[in-house]
Amino acid sequence: MKQTVLAPNGLRWTIRRLIVPTGFRPLSRTEILDAATPRRTMVEGLTHQVPDATGAWTGPLPLGFLLFPLTLPLVPLALLLRRIRVLPWTIEARTSPWGRRYPPVVLTYAVRGGDETRRAFEQLVEALARGDGSPVIDGAEKLGQARQPHSGAAPVVGTGGPRRFGKERR
Repeated sequence: MKQTVLAPNGLRWTIRRLIVPTGFRPLSRTEILDAATPRRTMVEGLTHQVPDATGAWTGPLPLGFLLFPLTLPLVPLALLLRRIRVLPWTIEARTSPWGRRYPPVVLTYAVRGGDETRRAFEQLVEALARGDGSPVIDGAEKLGQARQPHSGAAPVVGTGGPRRFGKERR
């Protein structure tokens, strides 16, 4: 299922029911940049930072490419579990109000069942065509944006030792 809607405010929304589970989808350009420059980690007892392992043999990108073929046989299982209402379908609406260079605005909903998914899909199309910014869909759970690697209050390593964003060291 895929449909494009033009909202009254000029935004062009693309609404899809995702077949492939979210974890199997390829990384976007901004997600690749975030994965390539993760936060530095600190190990107790060491006076310097631990180098990032993104490009190393055991880093997330090379291992992701190596392990992806092993996950492909799980797609039919995921589709079967969605069919019998154990796993939810994902409906996603995307628009790029600032152009393709910048991150898109994404609305994501989880719905259980095939008929419910079709109804929720139609409700989302109608709501976005009316100009609703973040519609509430009957029988669907709105999922928040995925957490970015550089957000949160994890420790930051610098010359002054570990700190937390926004907090001074005491």
